[in-house]
Amino acid sequence: MTNTPMIWPVAAASRLRIKFSNDDYCRLFYNSSTGSISLIPITAEDASAATTTPHAEIYDHSLTANPEEDPLYQSYLKQSKDNAKKIVDSFHPDDVIGANLSLEYNLQNPNTFHGMQSYASAKINIYCYSKNNRRKRREPNHKIYTVDSKCCEDFSDVRALIQSIRTLSGLQNNNATNNNAHPQRFLVILNPYSGGNGPKSKSGATFVYETIVKPMLEQAGVEHDKLATTHGNHATERMQLRRSTSTNDTSNDNGEEADFNDCTDSELRDISEYDSIIALGGDGILFEIFQGIHARADEDHILSKLKFGIVPCGTCNGLAKSILHWSDNADYTPMESVFQICKGHTSRLDIASYQLATTTKTYASFLSFSWGLIADCDLESECLRWLGAVRTDIWAVYRGILFPKKYRARFSYLPSGNTNNDSVSTKIELPQLNEPLPKDWLTIEDDFSVFWVCNTTHASYNVFTCPMSKMNDGVFYVLIVRSSVSRLRLLQMLLKLETGGHIECEGLEIVTCSAYRLEPLSDNTYNDLDGELIERGTIQASLFNTANFFCGKVDG
Repeated sequence: MTNTPMIWPVAAASRLRIKFSNDDYCRLFYNSSTGSISLIPITAEDASAATTTPHAEIYDHSLTANPEEDPLYQSYLKQSKDNAKKIVDSFHPDDVIGANLSLEYNLQNPNTFHGMQSYASAKINIYCYSKNNRRKRREPNHKIYTVDSKCCEDFSDVRALIQSIRTLSGLQNNNATNNNAHPQRFLVILNPYSGGNGPKSKSGATFVYETIVKPMLEQAGVEHDKLATTHGNHATERMQLRRSTSTNDTSNDNGEEADFNDCTDSELRDISEYDSIIALGGDGILFEIFQGIHARADEDHILSKLKFGIVPCGTCNGLAKSILHWSDNADYTPMESVFQICKGHTSRLDIASYQLATTTKTYASFLSFSWGLIADCDLESECLRWLGAVRTDIWAVYRGILFPKKYRARFSYLPSGNTNNDSVSTKIELPQLNEPLPKDWLTIEDDFSVFWVCNTTHASYNVFTCPMSKMNDGVFYVLIVRSSVSRLRLLQMLLKLETGGHIECEGLEIVTCSAYRLEPLSDNTYNDLDGELIERGTIQASLFNTANFFCGKVDG
């Protein structure tokens, strides 16, 4: 098997027999050309080799000095080169999130121990989520293979095979090369009211957690604690809590003593003791999480240590859709998001810092900032939240077309090419809001309809705001439409937001910058950050850090 990588245990695979039916057995083969793992019926030559070994009843591989000379090994190599071999079952490691061994004890003979003979069955469990050929959506397609208890003395061959499957699957959450690796621990935070349908909704975070997230994390071998938020800013408060489970310190992030009686780890454990934080809900729950981290003195350490995941259960789900889009345009479903979390691959996402003239408080942002028409549509349409995402479309026609409004402002920015490195590794020191801007900044003062700063490709699952945005390109994309643009052209842009076609529309200007400042000159305007209303007035921002987010294969 010359093309088989060393990570596939040929000797162990040649000795293991998988029970297919009462009298039929198979073995597992790795196809190096396709990357798939197949279950192949055992041949007559295999059966003959098995019965002529010195230990026919219990095959003890420890007595075999040279595995290459073993008849089972030789027949395995020969069968692997047979292109006409029958395939009983197969799976691809790319679809696997976990694999383990389960044992059922032989209660009929509890006093006898002779390796695997003591067990009624030993099963290899492989947790697959393959894509349906017709719908192209992932569906559970798990494999359970019963190992012939007479084919080896102990479990070493089975463990070697399982470890190889994990390695080929590229699983990152737990050490795929070490069976004894300490399991990862995640904190899962869910908003039971995300999406507006309440905790009993079949599309809500509670249902998604119970039916998808919890079982898949268990299959991936990931331990986790769950926290369901009970009030606004609950996730922010939880991020700021500073209490190590290994000490008696019971103070919060402000140094105040708190009563933690009858609290669980999900409510107590300092987030620095977790490996990852997973948010179930819309962009709002993640916004709360990042504000809590942003308020911590060890923010840089937390952002460098933790991995983050988002499972779409809200109304808009802009970041979840963007990550799936970056991940080779993966299908937009909660299961696909959880699948990527279980695989464990991450990429860094730009995080921006926002300062306002009306408060000393600063904000962290991962999604977008809007002012003018888009902010009005997002915030004023809250009265229509029961309609779902279509509420913003209705308000856009009302506010932008039927009763248009002018928004005057002074927009200043640092062009993205004016820094030594557009990566956030080179942080930009912004001047104070009451100080003049540096000379290399440019300024536009005009009446605007749309002012939309994008950090991701999608502002909502159905709004393809900025197709050119990358996860960590270190750039703000500012979409501008001036009030002088006709209502017809504005309508054409709005109608093409779902496909990203608005980018080609006449009248849309796109500014790329590393930092910017917006000074509203009109009254009664909103600052909308990541879909949340923040203080009004002059605002400025720069990209200051990145955070590791679970994702698939990301280009750039």
